[in-house]
Amino acid sequence: MLLSDLGTVSFGPDIREGVAEWNGGGETVGGIIVMRQGENALKVIRGVKKKLKELAPTLPPGVKIYSGYDRSSLIQGAISTLQRDLIEEAIIVSLVIILFLFHFRSALIAILALPVAVVVSFIPMYFLGVTSNIMSLGGLALAIGVLVDASIVMVENGYRHLSERQEQNPEIVTEPERERILIRAAQQVGPALFFSLLIIVVSFLPVFLLEAQSGRMFKPLAWTKTLAVGSSSILAITLVPVLMVLMIRGKLKPESANPVSRVTQAIYLPILKFCLRHRALTILANLAFLVVTLPLALHLGSQFMPPLFEGSMLYMPTALPGISIGQAKVL
Repeated sequence: MLLSDLGTVSFGPDIREGVAEWNGGGETVGGIIVMRQGENALKVIRGVKKKLKELAPTLPPGVKIYSGYDRSSLIQGAISTLQRDLIEEAIIVSLVIILFLFHFRSALIAILALPVAVVVSFIPMYFLGVTSNIMSLGGLALAIGVLVDASIVMVENGYRHLSERQEQNPEIVTEPERERILIRAAQQVGPALFFSLLIIVVSFLPVFLLEAQSGRMFKPLAWTKTLAVGSSSILAITLVPVLMVLMIRGKLKPESANPVSRVTQAIYLPILKFCLRHRALTILANLAFLVVTLPLALHLGSQFMPPLFEGSMLYMPTALPGISIGQAKVL
């Protein structure tokens, strides 16, 4: 007996292992785009959308392609949120600088150094292949406050030296003397500020030794914060002194004329004197706070990632082994 006597042999479809529906309107054909390792997700999504738009006119009548889950909205939303936070932080820092220095042109030096340091940090990010994502932009957000520290200290030191010199001598300080005072003030604190920022950079070096998932998550943050702080340390000893000579001029009010400084000193000086008079009590109080926090730290919960509210939901149920396609559709 031959096989042809029993039936006909031909190529047929493979056994179905799943079913896809579109918004309860019936079965549909689904597909998942898998990105190559190391590619930029947003760039790939845009390329896929462009290609689908090109293929749309060639599809058979009645056939359309819809996107079931699009990560680009999450990526763009996260980037927009962090960009907004960066702008808000820069504005707040600028207002605080103006409030405490009480001299707009002097405050403008630190305000100008802030965006320059952020923009300069994007140059090595490009060559190192660090993309703008949640973690890398988060590193910039963390570094905002540190970026202006060196500029504020240097500008305040130059402003104080020049205002004290003007207060001692009512006559107008000559231009060469003004430049010498500001340059000496920059030389006085420049090395300390530069190395203090380098210490912050060095403190992030262990993060670069992380591997696997932890390394992929935290290395972009470490890169951007390190590059931003490194850029700020270079600008503090190059650009800021030049801006000081150009912008700190005219009749300057002494620090005692700043109402904000008077209030802060009135609050801080008594506390400082009390702590210096009662050194042992101050150290014991800090140790007590340290001991109290240890039980709290041990009872904190832990998880790999915080919950993310993406604003979208992808429903992909998994059926039990052996269930038929018909039963899966009914469920």
